[in-house]
Amino acid sequence: MPTVDLTRIGSNIGALYSLKSLLDINNKLATTQQHLSTGKRINSASDDPAGLVIATKMNARSEGLKVVQDNISDATNMMSVAESGLNQLTDIVTQMRSKATQAANDTLGSTERAAIQTQLQQFSTQIDDILASTKWNGVQLLKGSLSKQFQTGVDAEETTTWTMNTNLASGSAGLGLSDFYTSSSATNLTGAIGTFTNLKAGGAIGLSELNTGHYSLKVLDQGGGSGVVNSDAVYMNGISAITGSGITGSSGNYTMKITGVFTGGSVNYDLVDNAGKLATVSGSLNATSTVSQFAGNGIAVTTGGSLAAFAVGNTMTFEFIAAGDSKLQLMDGGGQAVSITNKSGSPFANAVYSAAGPFDTGRGITATIAGGAAKGDTVEFDYHQRGTTVDVSTAAKANAYVDKANSALDTINSQLATLGSLMARMTIKGTAASSAQINVEAAYNRIMNANMAEEQVNASKYQVLQQTSVAMLAQSNQAPQSILSLFK
Repeated sequence: MPTVDLTRIGSNIGALYSLKSLLDINNKLATTQQHLSTGKRINSASDDPAGLVIATKMNARSEGLKVVQDNISDATNMMSVAESGLNQLTDIVTQMRSKATQAANDTLGSTERAAIQTQLQQFSTQIDDILASTKWNGVQLLKGSLSKQFQTGVDAEETTTWTMNTNLASGSAGLGLSDFYTSSSATNLTGAIGTFTNLKAGGAIGLSELNTGHYSLKVLDQGGGSGVVNSDAVYMNGISAITGSGITGSSGNYTMKITGVFTGGSVNYDLVDNAGKLATVSGSLNATSTVSQFAGNGIAVTTGGSLAAFAVGNTMTFEFIAAGDSKLQLMDGGGQAVSITNKSGSPFANAVYSAAGPFDTGRGITATIAGGAAKGDTVEFDYHQRGTTVDVSTAAKANAYVDKANSALDTINSQLATLGSLMARMTIKGTAASSAQINVEAAYNRIMNANMAEEQVNASKYQVLQQTSVAMLAQSNQAPQSILSLFK
């Protein structure tokens, strides 16, 4: 502290010292008031650089722990949906077991057992419906191929995995058949046409399956090297390919409509497929004529000058089978044609066109045309519809079905136990994350936030010191005036 010498008035040291003290107190009071107004002890990096770094990391961890708690809650809710589905399966399989036990009693006749079998088939279908409808955000939870990783910690490696690899479908449990299949003793059939394989329930592109029974598949016609036209329309027999916007494959039924007849010996026409989509052809339409693209969607055809068979508005329908394609017919055990749908979803008069394959008939089977298959070749097979394996027609078969139901219950209960244990574990994780978040938040609070009581005490102290500093500054400014008495 400098010495105050009142005899030297060139500098008012006392007043300067009082002014310095007043400025220091004002700065401290301003800092305290900022703490009180913001509630924070650290308002800028200069307040406490090290404390700011520590507090920032703690705040990030605290916010991450809040998100973790939400993640755990979402995961628990997701598993609760799966648990609900498993509980429904337990109820259904329990009823199925009871019905099978009832069917095992020889007091029942064939009619009563048939009624029970029908109900069991419906239960089997309902099991698969539950598996399909138990979803979370569009993901099926009980289909046997589930693997989900939950972020249950702040750091990247802190995860929890939920897997469910057991197929709970009725067919896998032995309670019914989830997939279509051919022949009771084989999954593949071979014959003159080629190889037949299973078409899974989910792979039938939305088309219906066959009824259980005996069927045959026959090659009605083949396209040959450049395609074939089945029609009385003599002017169309040279077509080698048909194309067009939106036309799936060139084989099919088509209609030609005359749009113009010209004196020069030519006609114009539009060509459409059976869905009404415009098409164009390649090749010649007969042995002597040539084809040229007509403006728009038509084709100009030279007819050799004979126009007697043509008039505007006339139509001609024909069938075209492209090169390498075959026309197949599916027939039931009595030889009657069975309505089928081709692989693009369009009906074709009880037949389907396809290349060598593999392709699907749209009725629950797939086939591959063998290299040596010819027109007229046929293969026969037995087809079983989903659900038809349920059989409690005798006491012995009913007892066997009871064993299947018991096994299915064990499988479902095992999944419930695994799921329940994981849900309990997630509850513990949620509690731990909540406690950790509170503790981290408390540590952050001690570093970052102001002690309001202490700051209020400091503010009161600095306000008093501010007032005394002002008073002392006033007195210091008056002190040099005492020297004037020496000049009287």
